[in-house]
Amino acid sequence: MEKTERGIRPAISDLFILFVLVSFLGWCMETVYFKVRWTVFTDRGFLTLPLCTIYGFCILAVYLLIGTPRGGRLEPLFEKTRRLPVFGKFAACAGLYFVYFAAAALIPTVAEFFVALFFDKVFGIVLWDYSYYTFDLFGYVCLEMTAVWGIVITLAMRFVWPLLVKLVCLSPPRVAKVKAAVLAVLLSADFVFNIVYLCINGSHFVLF
Repeated sequence: MEKTERGIRPAISDLFILFVLVSFLGWCMETVYFKVRWTVFTDRGFLTLPLCTIYGFCILAVYLLIGTPRGGRLEPLFEKTRRLPVFGKFAACAGLYFVYFAAAALIPTVAEFFVALFFDKVFGIVLWDYSYYTFDLFGYVCLEMTAVWGIVITLAMRFVWPLLVKLVCLSPPRVAKVKAAVLAVLLSADFVFNIVYLCINGSHFVLF
């Protein structure tokens, strides 16, 4: 963890813990969503652990590539809006948030497409299917979910991510490194187990 003028800059171990934490929150959100919409309790994600790593990967990618809306690469432009009149400031900030939204929507869409394509073509597994949406591409991605990704990530990076960073960075560096190492071992073992199980049984291991 490093403190800068812009706030807390997470160390690599902190970022990995954040990756796992976001993956868990994504798993919880998807599980609840499927339970509410289709009244079924399904094990979301490829891993046996309660993690949807696509969420952790996308949030981390957005953070590393563009940062948060007001604390990342767009921050200098947001600073310039302070000198504008009220209407101009509002319009400029809205435009900058739209740019952030577009980037936040594009990154996970690209990730979803290639992850879905890989598992479908290599292992014959359909991790998700968006073919029932109006504007989809091979069922791997769709315009509707791209918009949802953009909205959710923009809001999460503006309001939730800074709180998660503060929470994770409360641990001393040595403790954070131990936590990250344990989590890395668990995730690696889980991934290898499911790959082997997949090659033998033709599907990944599902608890329920």
